[in-house]
Amino acid sequence: MLSMWPNAVLSVALATFPTLMQQAPPVVPPAQIILIRHAEKPSDPKNPHLSKAGVMRARQLVSFITTDPAMTRFGLPVAVFATKTTKGGNGQRTQETVAPLARALGLPVLTPFLNKDYAAVAKLILGDPDYAGKNVLVCWNHEEIPQLAAALGVTPKPPKWKGNVYDVVYVISYHGGKASLATFRYGPK
Repeated sequence: MLSMWPNAVLSVALATFPTLMQQAPPVVPPAQIILIRHAEKPSDPKNPHLSKAGVMRARQLVSFITTDPAMTRFGLPVAVFATKTTKGGNGQRTQETVAPLARALGLPVLTPFLNKDYAAVAKLILGDPDYAGKNVLVCWNHEEIPQLAAALGVTPKPPKWKGNVYDVVYVISYHGGKASLATFRYGPK
């Protein structure tokens, strides 16, 4: 059957066959992912916005992310993610928390997913070649942060995030295909 093919066509087919059989190269993850929760909420549970203390913390986040050596060791964030807002207003605080930082960096706040879709945002971030070897920041709701960290490769999954803690920062970095987690704090305790 092969003898019916012209030699030139057969040579090209045989030369490209190994290339076709190779798998696509693995996607390189971001160098680090900075994971925070939204800043302080008001005492009124119906108010979906930040409290005055939360607005202040959001402003402090700018300086922390742009000047702290642990946050900038791979450069400034190239993307800023927050949760998508629901009809009830959930997600508004995550966006308000990172809005000053995004403005300072000249970036949009990316909100493609709801809080419960932490696996989807992890897949997007880890699979996007534009983030390979770079710094990405994600602001999420505290209830889902441990699951989001696990979806980003952290093992074991971090413990439940306490509801009254607003100053913790998780930094997930990747070395040799493995994720490691470090914890930092910023702003007033």
